[in-house]
Amino acid sequence: MLRSLLLLFTFAATASAASCDSLLTRDFGDDVRIKTATLVAKEGNMPEHCDVRGVIFPEAKFALKMPTEWNARFQMVGNGGTAGTISMGAVDGAVRKGYASVSTDTGHDAAKEPLAVFAWETPQNPNARRKFLDFAWLSVHETAVLAKKVIGEYYGKAPKYSYWVGCSTGGRQGLQEAQRFPEDFDGLVVGAPGLFNTGNNIRRMWVAQSQLGDGATPAEKLPLITKAVYEKCDAIDGLKDGLIDDPRNCKFDPFKDLPKCKSGDGPDCFTQAQLVALSKIYGGARDSRGKQLMWGEPVGSEPVWPDNLIAPDKTVLPRAESQVKYFMFDPAPGPEWKFTQYNFDTDPQRMQRTATQLDARNPELGPLKQRGGKILQYSGWADQQVNPFPGIDYYETVTRKFGVSETMSFYRLFMVPGMFHCSGGPGCGSVDWLGALVAWVENGKAPDALLGAHVEKNVTTRTRPICPYPQVARYKGAGSVDEAENFACAAPK
Repeated sequence: MLRSLLLLFTFAATASAASCDSLLTRDFGDDVRIKTATLVAKEGNMPEHCDVRGVIFPEAKFALKMPTEWNARFQMVGNGGTAGTISMGAVDGAVRKGYASVSTDTGHDAAKEPLAVFAWETPQNPNARRKFLDFAWLSVHETAVLAKKVIGEYYGKAPKYSYWVGCSTGGRQGLQEAQRFPEDFDGLVVGAPGLFNTGNNIRRMWVAQSQLGDGATPAEKLPLITKAVYEKCDAIDGLKDGLIDDPRNCKFDPFKDLPKCKSGDGPDCFTQAQLVALSKIYGGARDSRGKQLMWGEPVGSEPVWPDNLIAPDKTVLPRAESQVKYFMFDPAPGPEWKFTQYNFDTDPQRMQRTATQLDARNPELGPLKQRGGKILQYSGWADQQVNPFPGIDYYETVTRKFGVSETMSFYRLFMVPGMFHCSGGPGCGSVDWLGALVAWVENGKAPDALLGAHVEKNVTTRTRPICPYPQVARYKGAGSVDEAENFACAAPK
């Protein structure tokens, strides 16, 4: 705490190089229009700051806020879903901590162009292809570069350190930055990254098709599945504590581990068709020859399947279907296409062009490592929206490329048992990810065991060390299982 305060006072600066409203007249390039620049007085817990809004050609809107009392750091925050909005809440949170902070809507307006409609080229939407590229990777880079220029004009000096913070789509955006533009950020918090976006859409088509007809899983039966999963999987790590350390260690089989209906259907059993569908969900997408196309669902994520996985009318499937309609396939099939038409033998190949722009799976992180950049990546083991396995696979690919010690010198992955997508769940997913990253970047203190907390109604009910992958938290054998001090990070058995 004392070190953080000393850093804050060391870096603190007061804006004086330029007035806020004068930024309206500054030249930041032909593709940039600054629309407003307003000095906002302190109100509540928001400090006095200069609020700059504008657009980068063709339609990428941004909001940059620069506090008068500045800690000499820059933080850019990511988006969720198909973006289309500025992440103002995250910007304000960063400003309250002294950061100059920016967010972009990635080039389209979700209210006017919901889901992936922005990428469908029509006479009324001539910039569709560019807007797809902006969503995929370009707008984040251009906004980061512009924000640093504006910050330099306003404060009279560049940020001492630059950070990226994002989860889900924001995690994918962070890895795109690390791979394509390693000079943009000194440190990146990469949460639950949708780095294999095309694969996640294959997965969603697969799950959605499994829920057609008699195989549909009623939401009312999910507690039965959850109970069976935890009965089989909870104690495998040596401690029955309501958390599944690593779902890969539990060989849950719906046909063996769930009650079968003897005849017809019933509330306390599963039909043959339902068991087949569940086996498909856990087994992952495959083509007709059995080739694996995408990982299956991790056990432990079942409590949130109704909102994000098995319900066709919820956000995940419409988003995935919309992306296939308007930009996943080459060429895009358009608004009449339905998820029921997805062919697992032929359609993955139609997504390859999109994958080169949208997916963030390039393991060549040498330039980021060479300049001293750091990545702190995290995911929940029970993530129901963005399957956690592609993120682990990517980290292991980078590890094979650079070696374990070299990889851990600049890139670390933390898996959180029991955490859902970005947060929530029974796990200890409340972690100061950015604080750990700042200490790594600025003080050379590499993150080992981080303190995770489970918080309910603003009360911390459990703490647990969150360990760098592949290490796991192991109980020492004495003391409360709800206190982190009674655990230590260790190599998995």
